[in-house]
Amino acid sequence: MPWVIWVVGTLTYLAAIIGRSSLAGVGSDVVIRFGADSSTLALFATLQLAVYGGMQIPAGLLLDRFGARIVLTGGMLIMAAGSLWLAFAPDAASAIAARVLTGAGDAMVFPSVLRLLTLWFPVRRVPLLQQITAQVGQGGQILSVMVLAGGVAVFSWEAAFCALAAVLVVFAIVDAATVRERGLPPRPAGAAPGPSQRALLLQALREPGTRLAFWVHFVTPFAGTTVALLWGVPFLTSGEGLSAGDASLMITVYVLGGAVFAPVMGMLSGSYPRRRATVAVASVLIQAVALAAVLLLPGAAPIWLVILWMVAMSSGGAASMIAFDIARRHNPVRRLSTATGIVNMGGFIAALLATYAIGLVLDLEHADPAAYRIDEMRVAFATIFVLWLIGLSGIGIESRLLRARRD
Repeated sequence: MPWVIWVVGTLTYLAAIIGRSSLAGVGSDVVIRFGADSSTLALFATLQLAVYGGMQIPAGLLLDRFGARIVLTGGMLIMAAGSLWLAFAPDAASAIAARVLTGAGDAMVFPSVLRLLTLWFPVRRVPLLQQITAQVGQGGQILSVMVLAGGVAVFSWEAAFCALAAVLVVFAIVDAATVRERGLPPRPAGAAPGPSQRALLLQALREPGTRLAFWVHFVTPFAGTTVALLWGVPFLTSGEGLSAGDASLMITVYVLGGAVFAPVMGMLSGSYPRRRATVAVASVLIQAVALAAVLLLPGAAPIWLVILWMVAMSSGGAASMIAFDIARRHNPVRRLSTATGIVNMGGFIAALLATYAIGLVLDLEHADPAAYRIDEMRVAFATIFVLWLIGLSGIGIESRLLRARRD
């Protein structure tokens, strides 16, 4: 039964990523269909991510109250409703609202799968299975471009997104029929009520392990997320002079690198539970050295250095999963999903801040979006180091508090 639960949860997460990334390969269709300009197109992704991040704590509270089956099934149905709405949205405003709904449903999926792993598997197995789950899910980004974009081209916008909604409904039905929790016996009749939702949230926030996990998730993946989400291709083409095809290839290197680092990070996290924050810091330092080399080298960086930078960034996505291992170690099951929601907000907050900061600096430089210069892009990308410094400071402070309490 544990393996059945894991396979169902992982495939559900894969379907959720397809829904999350469903506009990745149809940007030109969005522009034509809704008459959207570049800023409106960026708003689709930004608002969806903002809702995803903002829903993490409510999703965690719902999980601790109702369990994974109800929340996972509800999340898939909400995503299906968002996809169906998008299929027939009459204008850009309605389409953006549909993506907001998709983001809200998406926020419920991954925390539910993490909860199931914790309840069904021995603690030493969870880190590796967690990494595998995350990497399988990321394959949804590729499927969304290959399958969904192809469906829009061959059939129609309405048919493709209705088909996606149907797939999400099927997974909701499978989740409702299959997913069960283990290790949480029903509350005896007449027993005292459990902690309130507010109490669970405050308990999780007061736990230094939760805050340490938040900063680990904040600092490790955001640079790669920012590059893959919006600014990578402009930096590589306008800034570093690569062709559009080579820039896309570099993003592919970033995605594949994560699949290589995932089992390594999972084994390190499972084998050295007291060194988890150290592993995360090592990933950040590797990323910082690689980016500094790209930014400080006179002229365009050689292709081998760009590849090394992409590989270094790919370690961050795998390292970010260590944050959930830290949260799991320091929180009891009754509030674990609430803590997981707090932690999961970290990387998305950092990614949104980095994405906005890069754009703001480019605007302050009066950069031309049609022809960014290499010096403009490099100054803008230097803002990433500020967020790294903030995140590493948070890790240092919370690590000291955790050691003091342990002593």
